[in-house]
Amino acid sequence: MTSVLGVVGLGYIRLFQMPVIPYIFVSLISGLGKLNFTVAKGIFIKGGITLLSLWIIIIFVLLLIPFGFPRWESASFFSTSLVEPEKSINFLDLFLPSNPFNAMANTIIPSIVTFSVAVGLAFIFIPEKSIVIEVFSKFSDSLMLITRWVAKLAPIGVFAIAANAAGTLRFDDLERLQVYIILQACIALILSFWILPKLITVLTPIKYQDIIDSVKNPLATAFATANLLVVIPILVDNSKKLIENIKINETDTDEKESPLDVIIPASFNFPSMGKLLSLGFIPFAAWYVGSPLSPTQYPSFLVAGIAGFFAGGTLATTFLLNLFKIPADMLTLYITVEIFTARFGTLVAAMHTVVLGILATCAIQGLIVVRRKKIIRFTITSILLLALTVGSIHFIYTYFFPSNYTKNQILSNLELLRGRNPQPAKVSKTPPIIENSAAQKTSESRYEQIKSNNLLRACYLKDDYPFSYFNSQGDLVGLDVEMAHILARELGLKLEFIPLEEGVHERAEIAAYLNGNYCDILIPALALTPQATEVVKFTHSFSNRTLAFVVKDYQKDQFSNWQELQKKTNLRLEIPGNVPYYIAKLKGLLPNAEVVVTKRNIRDLLVANSHEFDAIVLPAENAAAWTILYPSNAVAVPQPIVSIPVGYMLPKNANSLADIIDVWLDLKQEDGTITSLYDYWVQGNIESVKEPRWSIIRNVLGWVK
Repeated sequence: MTSVLGVVGLGYIRLFQMPVIPYIFVSLISGLGKLNFTVAKGIFIKGGITLLSLWIIIIFVLLLIPFGFPRWESASFFSTSLVEPEKSINFLDLFLPSNPFNAMANTIIPSIVTFSVAVGLAFIFIPEKSIVIEVFSKFSDSLMLITRWVAKLAPIGVFAIAANAAGTLRFDDLERLQVYIILQACIALILSFWILPKLITVLTPIKYQDIIDSVKNPLATAFATANLLVVIPILVDNSKKLIENIKINETDTDEKESPLDVIIPASFNFPSMGKLLSLGFIPFAAWYVGSPLSPTQYPSFLVAGIAGFFAGGTLATTFLLNLFKIPADMLTLYITVEIFTARFGTLVAAMHTVVLGILATCAIQGLIVVRRKKIIRFTITSILLLALTVGSIHFIYTYFFPSNYTKNQILSNLELLRGRNPQPAKVSKTPPIIENSAAQKTSESRYEQIKSNNLLRACYLKDDYPFSYFNSQGDLVGLDVEMAHILARELGLKLEFIPLEEGVHERAEIAAYLNGNYCDILIPALALTPQATEVVKFTHSFSNRTLAFVVKDYQKDQFSNWQELQKKTNLRLEIPGNVPYYIAKLKGLLPNAEVVVTKRNIRDLLVANSHEFDAIVLPAENAAAWTILYPSNAVAVPQPIVSIPVGYMLPKNANSLADIIDVWLDLKQEDGTITSLYDYWVQGNIESVKEPRWSIIRNVLGWVK
């Protein structure tokens, strides 16, 4: 049922997005082009300074928001975004388009805004422009009409989005969402009823109570309807009355010539504080998935975010999620949360409109009064109020409402995805005793022996999350365990799993199991190296692993770049497994580091004193699973990434067996089996196999299965 609603919700989103790009283009051109030079100059200078001042306030607020997120344990399954090459932001390409139409086709919002503003400014100096401006104005009106038509579908669209989100949202997800909603609500109220109105009283003779009395009714209407447009006329009128109450010359207060009539409509071409407050969702989304934005990412976030919000929240959020490699499905969560936060955003936007209009008009008419003591007192009080609010939310949710961390249970409870009716399998938990003898010789090939015995024996590594491990029910599971089940079933063989002795990491020791005829294949897949092929045979590579480090959360940024790591002295790295080829590669990348091959298991390393070593070297795919079990640790993937091809290890002379498995692996690649298992075990995409939550439609009425 939720899948149907998801399609309806997606259609609604796309209908809303459809007129956005053309609207930015024509509305900016018509809004700026209709101004004359004198009016435009005054508005641009005084209005621009006022708008920038308000943006500085909201930027400070956005930087403060992440401090409100509680200290909850968080981790996530492996995501391909972890190993994507780092995208550096080219601000020239972002803001200065060489081809504006390419920018429109690829929804590069900042470039579209730059081009539109440039054309609008050029029209100011063109005579006989009224016909063209009128065409653009009517085009803008038609696009706004489309938006209004789509808005009439809001009950259906919003219901579909909310219902789909509610149907797929877990309780622990809802816990995290309420933190963001409460943060947004508290900050919106502080901005609307303290910071913004007090800013007027500090810089003009207008009294605080007069401002509140004047705007309380339109603010209530804006909050109730979540629509700023319906209160614009009354906000303009009330703002004029507030300015009239200041004792100035009659000629300076002529309503017909009031800059308010231009400033407020023109301000709709620029993101309001209410809109920009929604930018707080991006650091929240990053925290939500367990990869908070680093301090170095905030300048890009703020610049691209403000420019992106010229297009509106949904399109800008999509752009920013992609920019910072946050999973795209967070967009649905954003739209769901906006149902609750949009009213608070509209409240701030309404107050922003009043403040921008009054302060810019007073600046143009010379009515601004700078009183340093008052400004300093107001600034300190506002900062303390915001800090106290954000700090209180952080403290309350950290210590009084701590989150129940459940990701480790999800990993521990996973069952075989496709092996619901697996081949009969015997799972041994005691490793065999390996005799020091040469490989057994026989006239039969290894595959002929397997067929004769009707048995495939797979050696496995214990605790190799998420490829081979025992779940909470005591069953041997994992991606490569499941691959072994599928291989045995499709070859019509019984299956036996035989453990390797704990602490066996040397390739020669592993080869003894295979060449000594104790097992026929080793799982999980291991790194292909020239040295290993001297003693065993590999299938061809069917997947890659990525060289990564497991570090403490606070150290993650320190391990994000190879060049920065090369500058570190006394760097000690523990690697659980002796793979000379990649150890040499690691030493080549970090010549000053001490690389220690250890026989300690990964659990011991993860709970060890952090002073013993700086990082554990593991593939990112394994590391992500271990950080789910030990969430105080994090995965760091240095850029540029180092990719490691892997394959299954086979006995040295098992050529026919290798040929068969190679063909089988090709088939599993083509039919999507490997991809679906990778998504399930490594990336944790388990929604398709989760038991649906109880519902009236399914469990009572029986309308759906």
